[in-house]
Amino acid sequence: MQVISFIWRAKYGHFLKAGANRNSLTYPIPPKTAIIGLLGAILGLEKGQAQTKLNLLVSISGSPPKKFWHKAILRKDPPVPLPYTVTAKMLGMKNPRPEKPTLINQEWLWKPSFLISIALPEQQETFNELEYRLKNQQYYYSPSMGLSELIAHLDYQETNLATVLAQGSYQIDGFFPDYAANLIPATNDSVVQLIRMPVNLDSDRLFHHENIYLERSGKAISVETNNAWQVGNRKLIFF
Repeated sequence: MQVISFIWRAKYGHFLKAGANRNSLTYPIPPKTAIIGLLGAILGLEKGQAQTKLNLLVSISGSPPKKFWHKAILRKDPPVPLPYTVTAKMLGMKNPRPEKPTLINQEWLWKPSFLISIALPEQQETFNELEYRLKNQQYYYSPSMGLSELIAHLDYQETNLATVLAQGSYQIDGFFPDYAANLIPATNDSVVQLIRMPVNLDSDRLFHHENIYLERSGKAISVETNNAWQVGNRKLIFF
């Protein structure tokens, strides 16, 4: 199958954790659902269409970035209603009612950068359009890193023909679900973490979650699997 790879980067990022309370925690890496939304913005799909129209496979590589706390405005008090009749001589209020914004803590990512690999094996026409738009930076909506205010950059890398690998032991680049492979004890100083993240979203906006393996410094993970693919000089697991 064909695979297109691009770098998704920004100065800041935020991917709200499911079940987060007033302190808005972020996932350390983008969930698959965020990538589905990103592709929807590139292709010009309406909100809610991407998760039903795109049947994609994805691989995410990179190092989880550092985090920091940011104060954000949750809401503002509504302004005083305007009168039903407005004349040319009417002046604005000299002392309008002050707004009282509610500030909350948000956990943000600092300079996130991820290598995203996408396959659309059953949607070749959509794949071709995605490749064209990435190569020419012609996005329907501006890409962002989680929140619409956090504008992102997309750098096209390459398009490869991926080949499936036989059952065996491999060094897998990137993050993948725990059901897709069995970990092999590492001989280096790698640190593998298991985190539960959303991977799909239906038309009723109900999330489906999976446990995802990630390496804290972006190193390859040693596994035994029959779900590996050779993509260029990298070995990936798509989900």
